[in-house]
Amino acid sequence: MATVGSIPDYYWRLFSNIDMGNAQPFGFWTLVSFFCILGGLALLYLTVLVYRADPKNTKNRFIALMLLTESIRCMTGSFSNSYPFSLEQIQSLYFIRLIFYTSGVMLILLYISAPFLYIKGKFAERVMRIYETKAILLVPVVSFFLFAFASYFMGGFPYGSIDPSIWIYCSEAGAVGVSGTTAGGTVPFEPYCPESYAELYPMMWTITLISPLAQIIFLLPLVAAFTTAVLITRSTKDIFESGTTSEKNEVRAIRLGFIGKTVFQTLSILCLVIFQVLSPVTGPELSWFNKELLDVDAFVQSGNVPLWAVLTGITTPFIVGSMVLAGLFEGIVFTYAVMKHEVLGIDERLRKTFSGALFAGLGTVAFLVATELMESAIGVGWIGAVLIGIFLIFLRKPIFAAFSKVSMSIMPEAHTRSEQTYLEAYAIAMEDGVVTQEERKMLQIQARTLGLNESRISHLEAGFSPASES
Repeated sequence: MATVGSIPDYYWRLFSNIDMGNAQPFGFWTLVSFFCILGGLALLYLTVLVYRADPKNTKNRFIALMLLTESIRCMTGSFSNSYPFSLEQIQSLYFIRLIFYTSGVMLILLYISAPFLYIKGKFAERVMRIYETKAILLVPVVSFFLFAFASYFMGGFPYGSIDPSIWIYCSEAGAVGVSGTTAGGTVPFEPYCPESYAELYPMMWTITLISPLAQIIFLLPLVAAFTTAVLITRSTKDIFESGTTSEKNEVRAIRLGFIGKTVFQTLSILCLVIFQVLSPVTGPELSWFNKELLDVDAFVQSGNVPLWAVLTGITTPFIVGSMVLAGLFEGIVFTYAVMKHEVLGIDERLRKTFSGALFAGLGTVAFLVATELMESAIGVGWIGAVLIGIFLIFLRKPIFAAFSKVSMSIMPEAHTRSEQTYLEAYAIAMEDGVVTQEERKMLQIQARTLGLNESRISHLEAGFSPASES
């Protein structure tokens, strides 16, 4: 029976032997898989926040369903590389790939529906009524049948149109690997376990192939998101002409969410194009364990690993990783748009979360780059990790300050109804430029009635004006 030994030891072998320049991307791919799952869980949390804020509100229900779909798509996008699954487990979990592609179709339908949140008319009302009732449950059902219908006419359902995944097991260096597919077929090459990967063994690895239908499902959400951003811009001109500041901020946030989705999804498609152009083959023969295509040992010993192998190792996980970044950006901005007046301090928390995510992303990229550069220069990659860590620790404050400005421009300060009521009372007290002791007592009573704590009051007053007390 195939085994990889201790699971913690398995992960340590993968993470401590990342070497993109020598075609060892497995640990990096596993890290991206973890990121996808964590991103999906974060979106699930935002889904609950949005829905619980007002379960009967059409807009909340619609946005919550969209974020739930994004969450499912993120968690299922790269699950096979997150754990050393056996062949039997991979075969039994194949339905997760079907869920992934169904969620992609579902997002297309939701994106197309989004402009009707702001379009006035009977047809728009009928569309939005779907999300007000139990008819909302039909959306995933229709999405699945559309996916199954397309699959049937593009090769068959489920394996014909969606290529099966390839599973490889290597017990030791130089051995012939054990292989199989999720469809129960044979692998079109004899797996070879390169000597260069000796520190990784024993290992199991699953290769997910990207079929033409999969590429279409990747591309269409990009087109739908871009189209939706344009339609929302055109259909909300009256809001920008005569609407309130709150309404304008909401529309800007929703539109920006779709623009961000378009940008990140474009990056995902770009990685897919690079993969397709550089790879000598794009079928099941493309594998690090196919000696006829990529003789890893010969290339590593000669120091001449093909550029396509290096870039494929880098760009492939970003096909899904960029999709997750798109979903996270969309989720944070949409949550701000829907809940900025409902949950106390939600805008501030979302800005901090966004700034933290930017810092973490910068740190991850800098870590990988520094490690690879030091590995290439002196053969000790961890020194680069230590140096970049020290650099980020010393510069974290100015970096966070810059990211905070970005997050503030994306999600401007917004107040709940309770906060707005307090600010109106505070404005009256500040008419003469001074808050007296009696006025302060009244403001404290008002704050307790509205459920505002001292830290929030200080934040509101600091943003209002430099108050002085007598």
